[in-house]
Amino acid sequence: MQSIQAVKRKIDYSQYQRRSASNEDYDLLIEEDTVVTVDSVPKIVYLANIRNPAVLNARQAVQTIKYSTSTRTSGLVSRSRIFGYSPRNVLRGHACRATSMAFECPSEHSIVCGAASFANSEYEKWFPELHRAHAEMLGKVRPEWVIPKSVFTSGIVNYNNPLQYHFDSGNFASVCSAMIGFRHKTQGGILSCPEIGMGFAIGDCSLILFDGQKLLHGVTPIRKTAKDSFRYTIVYYSLKQMWNCDSVKGEIDALRERRTATERKRIQKP
Repeated sequence: MQSIQAVKRKIDYSQYQRRSASNEDYDLLIEEDTVVTVDSVPKIVYLANIRNPAVLNARQAVQTIKYSTSTRTSGLVSRSRIFGYSPRNVLRGHACRATSMAFECPSEHSIVCGAASFANSEYEKWFPELHRAHAEMLGKVRPEWVIPKSVFTSGIVNYNNPLQYHFDSGNFASVCSAMIGFRHKTQGGILSCPEIGMGFAIGDCSLILFDGQKLLHGVTPIRKTAKDSFRYTIVYYSLKQMWNCDSVKGEIDALRERRTATERKRIQKP
């Protein structure tokens, strides 16, 4: 395990946000197990080659998930699937709930959530104080809305997605997210962090832990080199809005009350 001291430099965020990541945006490419420290404090941990059985099972599972495809405003095509739990959305009439992947791809959902325990154990190992703070915040979330054996409530699987520069939003503040990566016969797909001048290879069966709300990051373009090429990432995180979720029964009862009230208003209209 190598240790690298980084200096977080000042950059003009307007020059990066919502633009594609590039290899020119970083000076050092990290391809081996590394701890990155800033001001002598560990901020990023990258593990290049994981042989954990749960992670290897997840590698197989992500290849059979049914993905949703959308086109971003930039024109980039995005393929992804959220898993774990989603917060209440009153405008859409949604209660706090398990994501659709739990019902449409139950086997894959179970396997992907199962790998969260490995990510959680590494998180606790490398960032014990942050993990403790994360667990304390998770105490505000009812157990039924937490991915078992982890401090995470939710996640997303990305399939061959080059992501523009961004900060994560909506997650617990000042804690880590965990990202497991898988790749086969692809080039690019580097996680670029221009503020520290580093790119992370995101190799096959890799894990990276960092605070995506504080560190600007993006993914460089991905190039396939064979018909069976792929790059997947599983990202685990905790959503602040899950603090507002009631019990499953409470969510169902409240949803029924809202729907009843809406129907009554419709009936009363002239």
